[in-house]
Amino acid sequence: MRFSWYFSIQAQWLGFGVGAVIILIGTLAPAADLVPVPGGDKLHHIVGFLGWSSLCALGPTRRFVLMTLAIFIIGGLIELVQPYVNRHADWYDLWADGVGICLAYFVHALARVIKRLV
Repeated sequence: MRFSWYFSIQAQWLGFGVGAVIILIGTLAPAADLVPVPGGDKLHHIVGFLGWSSLCALGPTRRFVLMTLAIFIIGGLIELVQPYVNRHADWYDLWADGVGICLAYFVHALARVIKRLV
């Protein structure tokens, strides 16, 4: 199979790690260093956590479910840490993270269909 590496466990862990680094830098950078960006804060959380979860979507389903659970827990921990890096904790951000993660389940389902077709 031509695309077998993309659907491998190694690719799934690589996606988890790369996504973690991007999200942790993006959410834990001190507020003084932030550049204003268009769109709402919740939209950024949805897109960010959809992206991170989607990076894990190509591997086995069971591991994907466990990774998305870990991603959601990490999102909660981020909200607990943010007040210590000159940002504010907003529990609605965690809900937005959850929406992004739920949307990634569609990406995972699509990836499974594509894998069967290829």
